[in-house]
Amino acid sequence: MEYFNARSLVISWVIGFVVAGFALSVKQKRTADQSCWGSSPWQNEIAIWNLGAIVMMVGVLWSKKDVESALLPGLFVLSLAFCINHVVALRRHRDRRYPTNIAAAVGNGVGVVAILVHIALQR
Repeated sequence: MEYFNARSLVISWVIGFVVAGFALSVKQKRTADQSCWGSSPWQNEIAIWNLGAIVMMVGVLWSKKDVESALLPGLFVLSLAFCINHVVALRRHRDRRYPTNIAAAVGNGVGVVAILVHIALQR
């Protein structure tokens, strides 16, 4: 299945990091208002980290050295940790819905499943 090759998965993560970086920088107030945690200086740090991750992944994609699969274990761990972190936050803050945390939990959960599907298809 072409959709679950390592290159397509890395491109998906680049898109995810772009969306998250945009939300945490340009749309910072709205993103914060719709999260369990509210506004924090850490949003800037995370946006900067997202930019660095984008540059690294795009560099791998542009290198044409077919090493995208080497990124997948790290992306899996990041997505699993982010998914768990957002789910825990949602469970601790049941007073209302938090679209930022819901979107992040779902998006990262989909990423975890996509990598597991990719691994299953490689066997």
